[in-house]
Amino acid sequence: RNKATPTMNSSTTLTATALAVVLLIISPAANCAQPASRPIQIKNESGKRAEIYWVDPNGQMVKQTSSFLVNGQTLELNSYVNHTFLVKEFLAEEPDECKADPPKYKSPTRSPLCTPPSEAYITVNDNDDQVIHILKDMEVETEDSQSKAREIATSITSTCQEKVKEMDPTQILDAFVECAQPLVVNELHGAHKESKEQAIMREQIGGQWEEYSCKDMDLPTTSPKSIHFWQDDDGKEHEVGVLLDRDEAKIHYVKNFITPEECKAIEAAAAPSLHKATVADGAGGSELVKSRKALQAGVRVPWEREEDGDPIAAVSRRLYDYVNDATGYNLEEDGQEEIMSIQYEGRGIDDPEPDRYRPHCDGQCDGLLFRPSGRVATMVMYCEAPSKGGATNFRNVGVHIVPEAGTAAFFSYLGSDMVTDNRLTEHSCCPVLEGEKKIAVQWLRMGVDEQNPWNSFNTLGVKYSETFDQ
Repeated sequence: RNKATPTMNSSTTLTATALAVVLLIISPAANCAQPASRPIQIKNESGKRAEIYWVDPNGQMVKQTSSFLVNGQTLELNSYVNHTFLVKEFLAEEPDECKADPPKYKSPTRSPLCTPPSEAYITVNDNDDQVIHILKDMEVETEDSQSKAREIATSITSTCQEKVKEMDPTQILDAFVECAQPLVVNELHGAHKESKEQAIMREQIGGQWEEYSCKDMDLPTTSPKSIHFWQDDDGKEHEVGVLLDRDEAKIHYVKNFITPEECKAIEAAAAPSLHKATVADGAGGSELVKSRKALQAGVRVPWEREEDGDPIAAVSRRLYDYVNDATGYNLEEDGQEEIMSIQYEGRGIDDPEPDRYRPHCDGQCDGLLFRPSGRVATMVMYCEAPSKGGATNFRNVGVHIVPEAGTAAFFSYLGSDMVTDNRLTEHSCCPVLEGEKKIAVQWLRMGVDEQNPWNSFNTLGVKYSETFDQ
């Protein structure tokens, strides 16, 4: 009996530690940074009618329902981490015992017989898949990705704890690992399979959406999720529409970002060397393909003339400031690619092979760890907009940007955990049918500098000096 006690203590300590480890492994929230926005569901299971109010930062109550939630009804909301809501029992009128209160019991002093409506506060947490259950007397219970992961982890550890509790302490660790490993692998396999199926479905739907949206010439730019203003070093404010806001993938639409003078300077510098656009060939080089039809030329940024007010240097400084403010990447101009001037020409709606660029990623977008020296963000500055076609289309997230001269589309594709976007920023240029589309594009890299410039790496991110046999 005396020996049984330390055995149980060791087992308990072991399985408590194992619970934390298993939870860390299977919880999606533990392995990747999450965006601040959160879709939530509020389910009324109280047996009574309920009202939902958002408590704004000033403490004001903003009703989220037109009337009330009946028992069994679900309210779906797009909210944000740390937003607070009040859940309150709905009463059409005061109970009779409250109406009968003598004057001395009127609000704020109430009769002991007058019970106020039940209520509770809920706060949106940092986890995914949040479902708030309103239970009896307006008590609330939150179910989310973390709680589901904890249930799975508890199930695994309980199963294995039962198997090892009578074992000698020296055998517990190996026995527990042998028990838990296949259970954890099974859970991870199931989660991976579901994630892969969702990705395939997303791409299939995205392809259909792209075809539809590119054909609809009246489709406007996607409505932003939020709008804010960014001030450049000259004190000028630019309206920013946030179209996608995730840690690993952001898409912004910035108004009045590039001036006509800056556009003309870039176009003039590019004119002597315009050539047919190419793409990476998958083997470290580049090639001409039918999926990309346009003219392009690189333009060196004359940083040495920045203090003299050179227009190309001015807009380049502006875009580096914006990208670093939006992402926190702290990218510097040394070693970066040249600005790319790209021109698409419309030859009529009957053109069988119009200028376009089919779906692609500008950098690594496989959901894996970032390879140093690769691209992490893009700034597309629209200098001239076609009269028909030419929209920038992010098919996997349903974002559609109609070009407008002077505006810019910014997008980034690297998370704070150094894991890349998994095709969320895959995009295309819809066919340009009438007019010209002229853009200036800056691709920004992480891990390059003056000693290791972008062109010292091939399109696979490998230095040319390391591609030859030593």
